[in-house]
Amino acid sequence: MPTDVRLVDLCRETWEDVADLTVADDQRDLVAPNLYSIAESRFLPGFVTRAVMHGERAVGFAMYGPDPDDGQVWLYRLMIDKSHQGKGLGRAALRRIVAHVRDELGAPVLRLGVRADNVVAKALYTSAGFASTGRTFGEEEILELHLPTAG
Repeated sequence: MPTDVRLVDLCRETWEDVADLTVADDQRDLVAPNLYSIAESRFLPGFVTRAVMHGERAVGFAMYGPDPDDGQVWLYRLMIDKSHQGKGLGRAALRRIVAHVRDELGAPVLRLGVRADNVVAKALYTSAGFASTGRTFGEEEILELHLPTAG
């Protein structure tokens, strides 16, 4: 049974709820805190910050867009709050992100970096079709998903 989520722009009504979301203790070193990511996004023109909503509740956060260094579209952050993990919400959010990047941003490829020790995230991304590029950036392996074009 598919789990439905919505991605809504981070705004006055959602940013504090999203800032309060946290990952499980064993994941804290694997993803930046949401408040840091929200601040960082203000210096990345073209980046999208979205609350992952399930029903009327913010359950996660996503940040993605064109990297100012290479112009390629990157998924910088995707997190689901510790109390909502394991319910398929991350997978559902990833599907929404991929559709937005393909349909609205018109990107042919979506890239991301994932640490080797982030086994759960890497499994999610590879099961969604992301493949290793053979490159690394710091401690992160670079994965990419080629997006089909319409028509």
